[in-house]
Amino acid sequence: LQCDVLLKDVLSAQHKPVLAICVGLQALMTSSQENEGVDCLDIVPGEVRFFGNPLKDQDGQRLKVPHMGWNQVRQRAPHPLWQGIADNTRFYFVHSYYVHAADRSLVAGSVEYGVSADAALARDNLFAVQFHPEKSHTAGLQLLRNFMEWNGQC
Repeated sequence: LQCDVLLKDVLSAQHKPVLAICVGLQALMTSSQENEGVDCLDIVPGEVRFFGNPLKDQDGQRLKVPHMGWNQVRQRAPHPLWQGIADNTRFYFVHSYYVHAADRSLVAGSVEYGVSADAALARDNLFAVQFHPEKSHTAGLQLLRNFMEWNGQC
């Protein structure tokens, strides 16, 4: 199907907004630790990493993997998709792996869950999130509304 070629064409057009959600974000990275290491699409340089087992918070309390539930997203960079959404708003997550972008300037949002994980990446006409906006109540609907109104430029 050569979906990677199609996706790269859409992204290179830079006038069509693209929103990647959860595993969609992970697929954009260079590689993943999943299944003892796999290549990803390498659209965004970086790695998909396993949370670890046992995973503990800063107080030494064990955290569940997969990370399932609500968690605060710290906005690291302004972006049109954050409009009307307060910093540290809670979004819904379901994942055992997290992304770490090689270019830290792409990180638009982060989440703390035993490690500091990239929760949102932004580059040109691409906005990619680890959380599920479609399950994230009012804030998620606002993000989706912002995406529908976004022209793909920052």
